[in-house]
Formats: sequence, C-alpha cells, structure tokens
Amino acid sequence: MKLLFIENRYKTFFYDKIADQLAKSGHEIHWLIQNKQFLPSGDFEKFVIEYPTEKSVHFEEDEAVEEVIRSDRQINHFGKKDTSYFYYYNSVIKKYLKNLNPDYVFGESTAFHELLTIANCKNQKIPYLNPSTCRYPIGRFSFYKYDSLEPYKGSNEELSIRDAEEVIDQIINRKTVPDYMKPSPVSKQRILEDKLKKLISYAKGEKYNTPSPIVKYKIEKKKKRNIEVWDDSAKKLIDNCSSYKILYPLQMQPEANIDVWGKKYRDQTNLIRRLADILPDNCLLYIKPNPKSKYELTNELISLVNNKANIISLHHSTKMDNVLPHMNLVLTVTGTIAIECILSNKPIATLVKTINNKAGNCEFISILENDLMSIINRIEKKYSPLTNQEKIDFINVLNRSSYKGIISDPFSDKNCMSPNNIADLVKAFESILKK
Repeated sequence: MKLLFIENRYKTFFYDKIADQLAKSGHEIHWLIQNKQFLPSGDFEKFVIEYPTEKSVHFEEDEAVEEVIRSDRQINHFGKKDTSYFYYYNSVIKKYLKNLNPDYVFGESTAFHELLTIANCKNQKIPYLNPSTCRYPIGRFSFYKYDSLEPYKGSNEELSIRDAEEVIDQIINRKTVPDYMKPSPVSKQRILEDKLKKLISYAKGEKYNTPSPIVKYKIEKKKKRNIEVWDDSAKKLIDNCSSYKILYPLQMQPEANIDVWGKKYRDQTNLIRRLADILPDNCLLYIKPNPKSKYELTNELISLVNNKANIISLHHSTKMDNVLPHMNLVLTVTGTIAIECILSNKPIATLVKTINNKAGNCEFISILENDLMSIINRIEKKYSPLTNQEKIDFINVLNRSSYKGIISDPFSDKNCMSPNNIADLVKAFESILKK
C-alpha cells in the first residue's frame, strides 16, 4: 500500500522507525515535510514544502481553511496576524495529495499543516488516521479518524473479568495515570538543544508552527504571572455548604484535546461564562486548573472567576481526590476525567460526543442552554450508577477499539523508541492495512 506520513517535529523520528518496518513489509512510504529541520532518516520519498514567498501566496476562499485558521495555536495563543500562508500551504497540500493519491495518511491533528492535510483528505476521501493514546487502559492507543476522537477499527482484544477489575481498581483509586501524564524528566542539555533547534528553524524561515522567540518569552512570563494571580485568590478547600456543586476542570491550551477535538468550546472563558449564566441560585461552579496550566489561564478568565459570585476558583495545589467527593456533577469537553468519573460512578457530562458516552452514566450535552438543567434534574431525581459488569463492559469497549503500544514523543520519552514498543506499533499498523 502507498502510505503517507506527516512530519511533526520530534514525532517524525518516532514514526520513521515504524515507517522503516512497514517498508520492509512491502509498503510504499512517502513523507510530507513542513519543517526542514526535522527530516526523517529513512530512504523514502520526502516532499518538502518550500516556505512561502510573497509571489507564492494566492488567496482562494475556502471554509475548510478558515476553520483551520480559527483553531490555529499561532493565531489564538502567539499573536500571529498574517493568515495568507494558510492558503499557500493548502494549495500545495491539495495538489500533492491529488497527485500521490495515498491509500492511508498517518499524522497528528495538532499543527496547521496537519489540519490542512486532514481537510483535504476528507475532501478527497483519503483515510487520515491519528495514532494517539486512548488514555485508558494504559499502554494502549487508538487510530482516530481525521480530527475526531472516533476510533478506527481496533484490536478486538478483550480483558478477562479479573484483568478488567484490576484496571478499574487502578483508575478509581488513582494507582495509575494515562501514559501522557507520566513524568518524563528531560536533561537541561536536551532542553537547550531543543531551544537551539527551534531557533535555527525560525531563523531559516519556519515561522508558521514556531512562534517568535521574543513573543514566546513574553507569553511564558505572562503565564507564570497569571498562575500566581490565580492562586492568590483561589481556594484550597471545598466549602461544606448545601449548594449544588459542579466541577469544570480546565483543559490545557494549546492542545488538540480542546483546540481541535473540542473546537466548538475552545474558548473556555466563554464556556465558563455561559455555564455561570445558566446555573440557578443554588448552584456553584468550581473551576479546577490543570496542574500544568499554560495559556488557557488568561486575564479575561481570571477576571471572570473573580467577579462572578457563583464561580469558585481552586488552587493549583488542590488534588482531584480532595475535590471529587464534594461534587454533584462534573462537566468536561474532552477530558480524561470522564473515564475516571464513569468508573467511580460520579455523575459526568461531556460537551463533545465520544466513545465515553457509550457508558450509561455518561451524559452528552448537545445544546448547553437546553440540556444542562434537564441533565441536572434527571440526575437528582434518579441517577443510575453502573454495575460492576457494566464497568467491565465499558473497559472492554475501550480495549477492543485500541491496540497495544505507547504513542509518545521521543524528545521527552525515549522509552517509546524501544524495539518492543516499535514492534507492537508495527503490528497494529499492519493489522489495519490488511485488505
């Protein structure tokens, strides 16, 4: 089969290992490169997109391009104003895909050139798959379709009752965390090498996925200050009051979780404002920041939570274990907290429909202003917790739609490059490539 891989900085070297093994099985490998500093080493055809010039940019109105622009991290978080290059890259990618006509495209759903590729793959009916952790069970991943959280195929592997119960116990009692949350210490030398490589990329013309070093410095400084301001007025303990308590855990940005998969709600400040306006007088909305807060902690959000009487901000040091027992309901867009709530029978509602909503106790909110209060009333009148067997069935839904293997970034996690892990991943790739 003809396979196309999309460059994504250090992930490129990870997928290069997989591509090399797939080539040995007879597959024809191609690469689409946006950043010239991250070239795969394999002896495959590499199509490098030249950086745009004033002469190469031609505006062609396209709603799919506009949607990518609206979700772009450079535009939303790093103050970039010019959007002309999106149209240049879109035209190049569209033509390249049409000429190559690959059987499958593999890549992330984060960077703008990946999202443009996804849009064009949809239009040309080319399967685009994003291999990404399925969060739970740990050590597994799914192939997600295009820019969604919909799994493609799956291993159909079932856990035994004993193994499923062990997984459930580990999740409920927080004895384990998803692979992407596991700490991966990186040496200072490695960090400096990374910064130098990005600086070289920027100097050589890659100013589209790489922010200006000066802008980056200022934003990081502002981020640090915003965390301090947030915590100055935040609470560490939950008040023991009779109010109905709703928890919204902030999702870190920029991240595909919220900016792409949850793009309808990527403006979390606006989402929280809408939630606060909907809730009746006897409800309190608790906002728990991500322990590794980034740019979602804006001045506007801080002002909102400090000036709305029914919003309470929680301190960064507040543990989820100390929060959940006090909550009547948890709301999330696409957070991992959904799986944890499902298995611990904590009322949970999601704002994006995913595989998690297959669980009978995980509500989906289609229209916020219409659905939220009806869900609250329904839960209050009759909440139906999952039985032990239903929890086992749900875990096996996740297990069947996923594959053994860890998808990670070799910059921060060298273990993902181990021969055993690469072998597991190649096996999974091969299974979906069978005609």
